[in-house]
Amino acid sequence: MGSLYKQSVPLFVKYLNNLSALVQKGQVFADEKSLKHDDIINYRLISDMRGLAYQVQSCCNTTVWFVDRVGGLEHVAIEDNETTFEQLQARLERTIAYLNKVDAKVIDDKANSSVLMETKMGNFRWDDAQAYLSEFVIPNFHFHLSTAYCLLRTQGVPVDAIDYLKGALHKV
Repeated sequence: MGSLYKQSVPLFVKYLNNLSALVQKGQVFADEKSLKHDDIINYRLISDMRGLAYQVQSCCNTTVWFVDRVGGLEHVAIEDNETTFEQLQARLERTIAYLNKVDAKVIDDKANSSVLMETKMGNFRWDDAQAYLSEFVIPNFHFHLSTAYCLLRTQGVPVDAIDYLKGALHKV
């Protein structure tokens, strides 16, 4: 399938940048409509789902945990405590900066290594990092990115598919 790094980190950076643009549009919309930022950030599609802040945090956490687990890097836990648009943007910027510093070789050298994910729900194991990326990381990342998009769109923020896919389409 090619380089595990090329399948992951550059795409995560691209889509985290897209998420940053979505969050910025949410802030601009709130300001233009004189809406409380908290109302946009904490809005839920249904009561047992979480709001925009959680979705951004989850996208960031998913990518960082991927490179740390696969690359055997020391994981530095970051508290999920962002409550403002500015804090969400800072979280995205820090995550993108961290990903941009990851050495491709560190990821590619571990492509065939098994991955163990220890969670509060139990431990999960993949036979190799490719399976971990394909079967869990990418779907989980896009689940939270899609949810962030839907949270904003449902509230009237003017976002569309191009905002989600920016940089992924190559017009000819």
